[in-house]
Formats: sequence, structure tokens, C-alpha cells
Amino acid sequence: VGVGGSGKQSLAKLASFICGYEVVTISVSSSYGVNDFKEALLSLYTKAGMKTTPVTFLMTDNQIVKEEFLVFLNDLLATGLITDLFTQEDKENFCNAVRNECKSAGILDTMENLWDFFIDKVRRYLHVVLCFSPVGDKFRIRARQFPALVNCTVFDWFHAWPHEALVSVSQRFLEEIPDIFDETRENIAYHMAFVHQTTSQAAVRFRDMLRRHVYSTPKSFLELISLYKNLLAKKREELRANRERLESGVDKIAQASAQVADLQVNLKQEQIIVDEKKAQTDALIVNIGQEKAVVDEAVEAGREDEEACAKLAEEVSAFQEECARDLEAAEPIIAEAEAALNSLDKASLGELKSFGSPAAEVVQVVSACMVLTAPGGKIPKDLSWNAGKKFMGNVDSFLKSLVNFDKDNIPLACVDKVEKDYISNPNFNADYIRSKSGAAAGLCAWVVNICKYFRIYQVVAPKRANLAEANRKLDAANKKLSGIRAKVKELQDRVTALEENLMKATEDKNAAMAQAEKTATKAKLADRLINGLSSENKRWNETIAEMGVQEGTLIGDVLVAASFVSYVGPF
Repeated sequence: VGVGGSGKQSLAKLASFICGYEVVTISVSSSYGVNDFKEALLSLYTKAGMKTTPVTFLMTDNQIVKEEFLVFLNDLLATGLITDLFTQEDKENFCNAVRNECKSAGILDTMENLWDFFIDKVRRYLHVVLCFSPVGDKFRIRARQFPALVNCTVFDWFHAWPHEALVSVSQRFLEEIPDIFDETRENIAYHMAFVHQTTSQAAVRFRDMLRRHVYSTPKSFLELISLYKNLLAKKREELRANRERLESGVDKIAQASAQVADLQVNLKQEQIIVDEKKAQTDALIVNIGQEKAVVDEAVEAGREDEEACAKLAEEVSAFQEECARDLEAAEPIIAEAEAALNSLDKASLGELKSFGSPAAEVVQVVSACMVLTAPGGKIPKDLSWNAGKKFMGNVDSFLKSLVNFDKDNIPLACVDKVEKDYISNPNFNADYIRSKSGAAAGLCAWVVNICKYFRIYQVVAPKRANLAEANRKLDAANKKLSGIRAKVKELQDRVTALEENLMKATEDKNAAMAQAEKTATKAKLADRLINGLSSENKRWNETIAEMGVQEGTLIGDVLVAASFVSYVGPF
């Protein structure tokens, strides 16, 4: 018997555990009735009487939802027999279950003896523990209506815990709380005992004044300790988290301030880089302008030289065409001269050479050959037939000298004399002389055609010289133009390289400017943030200092709060 929270059920369960008894209780609900309770009791009889299981039947006054339950409990405590609980079949089953035990005990196995043996066994193995509260009139009324509750039970009265017990219990649980000095822990334990006992004293005055009962039970005291432990841990964690959050914010502001200073330094360095990049870019622009001017000048000079070369090329082409036309006119004459030589052979020349006194026309032909081929333009004085025969000498050598005759470089005096003294004679032609001698006719045709060719060559030679000079000038101009073009290409390549460098320098400059602008924006935003949080920084530091003070008083603050929550509510 004790007020709620005194530890009645806990002590009963502890005792059952020590003795090795199985604790059985009922779970009541809104539909739990008499039949359910009878089934629970029948199960207890079965465990204790049939299975020989030590059982503790634990029941509280809150589980007595119907007063009929007390009728069964009264019979159980008084005699061990409960009216109308067992059917005849149940009795037979129980008796048969203990028959062997009864015989072993030397008892005659009649039904009456078997039943008595079974009931005695139930009394021996079944213990009933009733947990009642003395508060109110119910306990007094039930004790009067059901005398077995008083006469057939042993009363264990649960009184209030003494001061020493309260202090000892609280100290035991307070040891689980870290970061508390032993002296402080002892003071907390004494304060908790003081709160519990003063609340009990106040409850007496409260009952006397208002006729209302308030109980301060050991359970209330244990709940105070549990609430204090949980609330202290929670408040410590909240305080720690809030302090860390504020300290983190203060650290972030300090870091941001340091970062702003670093950003300012970086910004100055980046601005120097930007200025250098701008100077490099401007220098490249000036250099490119100068190089382009040189290139334009070289291109203009090259254009003038190219025009001169084109003009020279036109002149050379005209000279070439004119010379080609003149030489084209000389080609038939050369062909006739070669044909005349081809008509000569060793036999015909031998025949010509064998003439003793040839015709005057034949002598003139040989004389004309002697004059035309005179070495160095020295015309021989003796142009007689005998001199002519000596001139022809070896026929093969003579014919070969005519074939290899340098027709382009004949002395002019020789040609003039041949034309004046011989070709001007109407009878000096191949057709006429052929009647005198075939070989002389061939020589005549050769002399006439060679002289004609020479006159044409006289006209062509200066032109060819001019053409050669023009070609030389053209080659020189082309070489000069090639040099100018190479120089222009080199200059253009330099300009292209400079333009590429300018493009890269411009990109580097723009990148440096963008980075500097980005850094400036970050520094500006960070500075604005720091300025905006300066007041918060001050307030946070003050709050952190206040939290340090709160941390020192938190043990007492939580103790007062837990005491009020645990005990002051009913008042």
C-alpha cells in the first residue's frame, strides 16, 4: 500500500525476479470484462497447479475495472477456491495432472484427495501481489466489503523517503551528468531533496486549506532527477550550438575582413598587370602601324617595279616577234644555200678543179668564194684560176669548210666586194653557170644566198643585241622584283605575327581587366557585407559573452526550472 509512484510494482517485480517467479498481470481495455478476468485466473491455476510454475499475480487498483474482480480475488485469498471458475472437465483435468504426484506423496488418489492436493499446490506456487493506493475512500470501502484483502494478506506500507535516501538516490543519478564538480553535484542533490520535502509539507497545508490532496511521491522525485538530466543536456546542447553558430558567424566576418584586405592587395596587383598589358598593347599597335607603313611603301615600290617589268616584258616580246619575223625571212635563203652545198660532192668538185682553162664565169664563181671566205677580211690579190685551184685544195676539206662557214660574222668588205664585183653581173646566177659547170653553179648559188643571208642578219643582229639587253634588263628587274616581293612577304609575315601578338595581348588585357573587375566586385560586395554586419558582429560578441555567463549559471537555472515543472503544477 502506497501512493502512486512509490515503487510498489517495481519492488514486487524485483522480489519475483530474485525468487525466480514468473510475473503475470492483466492488460485491461474498454472491452475487458469478468469472463476475461476468469480466463486469466484459470491460466494462473493451470501454471501453478498443473505446470508447477512459480507465479506472481501482480494486480493494481487501476486494473480493477469491475468490482466483481474483487469477489474472485477475495475467494482466491480466503480459500484458494473460486466459485463457478472451474467446470467439471477442468477439475478432472487438474486431478489427472496431479495424480502421480499425489500417489508419490502416499495419498490415496480419490477425486477429493486429488482436488485438495491440486489446491494446496496452487497455494504453494501462486503468490498474489495487490498494489493499492490509500488515497480516497475506495481502499477503505473495499477493505470492509472484502475482508480477505486484509485478513489473508501481508501489508507492506510504503512511506515517504527520508532525507538521506533522497540525497543518496539523487547523487547516484547525478553522477551520470558530466562536467559538474563534486561539491556542486552534492549541493544539487541536497536541493532536490529539499524541494521534494518542502513540496510535501506544502501539500499538507494545501490539503488543510482547500481539502485537495497533492502527493509528492518517489516517482515524482525520480522524474525530477530525469527531467533535470534531460533538460540540462538539452540546454547545454542548445547553448553550445548557439554559441558555436555565433562564433562561426564572428569567425566568418573576421575571415571576410581578411579576405577583403587580400582582395584589395590582389586588386592593386591586378591593376598593375592591366596597366602593363595596356602599355604592351599600345606599343604593339604603334609598332604594327610603323610596320604597315613600311609594307605599304615596299608594296608601292614593288608595284612600280612590277609595272616596269611588265613594260620590259612587252618590249622583249615585241623584239622577239620582230626578230622571229626577220629570221623567218632568212630561213629559205639558208635552206637554198644548204641545198646548193648538198648538190656538191667530191666528184663534181674534183671535176671542177681539173679544168685547165674554164669559162670566165666559172673563174668568177671561185674568185667570189675566195673573197667571201677570206680570213680576217684580207681579200687576196691573186684571184686567178691557179690561185682558185689552190684555194680549193683538198676537196673534202674545202667542202667541210663551206659547210662550217661562219655566215653570221663575215667581214663587211668581203660581202661588199662580192656583191659589187660578182653578184652585180647578170650572168652570175646558178642557172646560167650550170651550163658551164654543175659544181660552179652550186658554188654560185651558195655565194648568192650567203650574201643575202648576211644582209638580213645585218638588220637582225642589232635587234637581237637589243633583245639580249632587254632580256638582261628584264632578268635584273625580275630578280629585283622577286627580292622586293620576298621583302614584302617578310614584312607582311612580320605584320601578321605582330597582329597575332596584338590579338593575344588584347585577349590577355581583356582577361586581366575582367579579373580585376571581378575582384573589385567581390571586394565591394564583401566590404558592403562587412559594413552591414558590423553591428551584428558587435551584438554577436556581446551575446557570446552573455552565453559564457549563462553557461556558468545553467546548472542552477535548469535545477529551478525542473523543480517548478515537476512540483508546482498542482498548486
